[in-house]
Amino acid sequence: MRMKTFNSILLLAAGFLVSAGMVSCSPEKPENEKKNKLHEDPVRAVFTLQEGTLSSSDKFDNSPRMADFKADGTAAQVIEWQTTPNEGWHVTSTNDKFKVKNSKDHPNVVYLLKMEYYNDAGKLMNDQFFAAGQDKIHQHFFSTYKQVTVGGSTGSVRVSDKAELPYDYRYADELNGSFIGETNPMGFQGFIRFVKPGRKFPLSVDLLHAAGSKFDENNKPSPFYLPAKSLLSTGVWDINVKLPIEIDGAPEETPADMIQPAKVEIDIYEGHLHGPLAFHQNPVPKENKYMGRNYKLIYRLEKGRWVAEGNNDRVSLVGCENDEWNRVSAFAIHYFDKNDNEITGRIVDNGEDQHYQHFFQVSDIKPAYGGKEETTDKNGTDFFNYLYCDTDPWNKTNKFDKASFIGEKNPIGLKGYFYFKRTHKKFNMEIKLMRARQSKQADGQASPFYAPTSRQTTEESWLPTISIPINIYMDASEKELKTDLDDFDNLSKDENTYPESDRRAIRSLMEAFGIKDFTTALAEFYWNLKGESKEDSSGFWF
Repeated sequence: MRMKTFNSILLLAAGFLVSAGMVSCSPEKPENEKKNKLHEDPVRAVFTLQEGTLSSSDKFDNSPRMADFKADGTAAQVIEWQTTPNEGWHVTSTNDKFKVKNSKDHPNVVYLLKMEYYNDAGKLMNDQFFAAGQDKIHQHFFSTYKQVTVGGSTGSVRVSDKAELPYDYRYADELNGSFIGETNPMGFQGFIRFVKPGRKFPLSVDLLHAAGSKFDENNKPSPFYLPAKSLLSTGVWDINVKLPIEIDGAPEETPADMIQPAKVEIDIYEGHLHGPLAFHQNPVPKENKYMGRNYKLIYRLEKGRWVAEGNNDRVSLVGCENDEWNRVSAFAIHYFDKNDNEITGRIVDNGEDQHYQHFFQVSDIKPAYGGKEETTDKNGTDFFNYLYCDTDPWNKTNKFDKASFIGEKNPIGLKGYFYFKRTHKKFNMEIKLMRARQSKQADGQASPFYAPTSRQTTEESWLPTISIPINIYMDASEKELKTDLDDFDNLSKDENTYPESDRRAIRSLMEAFGIKDFTTALAEFYWNLKGESKEDSSGFWF
């Protein structure tokens, strides 16, 4: 078996790279992963795409196995790459692209994608990536790239929003006769379908060689299209190749029936509940400049992405970890056309409410001041919850207009509230609006607020994602300091004389709002506890 150093890495042409001498593949000694490796370097790669069907129409989203696939009898498409001394890596097959059917016009069609790698002796070497623990540090990724401009430079970046992908993929690997596609994905064989008609794009097939393990701290692998940041920063690539794809059908870039806004406004209020749906904005003493702050965020749609217009760098809110939902945050969303005319009603009127649904997902979760990393730092109901509070009519209130709440059976997401279960956290709140072609419901039920189905993600129409930076800077219980604030003017100016829990709360407020002076922040707690704030029917209600 050949062992090489970084200085002898073979650079491959046409975007195809076979990395050499990058890692040792002994899972017992991850510190040596980049010194040598326990597999040879492929000199020939064969990519095979076979059209067929699965055993049932819903099997693609339910752990498809090789036994579920049936070829349709047509000849498989093959693209072959080889390396030669004079040309480096290049396509040596007659065929240099895959021509495929789209899943909207051909809903039952799927493709089996297989890859075979050969060493310089002409022998198949796929087994070398499975043996001696190699399966724990190798995984194929199937990505596509888009052009972005950052800091005055334009370049290609991996697409990270699955809804933008023109394809969907499922790992179907087997090891020693057992299915490992979900728990230990490799990508030497898997199923792919193409969800956006008329698209032409290069599918980037990349074989990762992890420095230690391809799994995260929860023993979970990365999704097929997006390797984790730690893998990108510490791993290397055994294979990088781009396979041109041409999908049949007419392009559906922006369906005519999808709402076409130019601007969105999002109003955010901290509040409490007078019942499961009866949200009421918190009254706040007029002397409070930071606690209880409400927000009006404005975004304009420019070149396919939402751009913030004069918004705060981050929305800072209070959470509640005692599972009593007594501190929640309401979000109300309004859409406008290019002339600033409100067009929100188009999401609801004329039966459109049966097609539209907002989804809310959290990403890039990190500790804020006083926080720590936790296993619940991921998208899901262990981290946050949301209740759809849509009304009929959509622009009337239940409190003042007796409008009926419809969110439970017909969730739209124009208004609702969040309950943030984990505090001292920073993250991005991603707001995604879907329009389903037929119905947003499946089997009479809508998808949960944080998890559209795979089919919805890849086959329905979506507006670009709105991403809001949020800081849940403290728990509601922390507003009540241990320090007696009655004689405020005579309180110590020395921060170190205060209890640690008080310092944590005060510093959290300071960090969230950019307050420089400790006493100024302490005054916020004084006014919050001592100031006049009358509970009445004024303020924002659903």
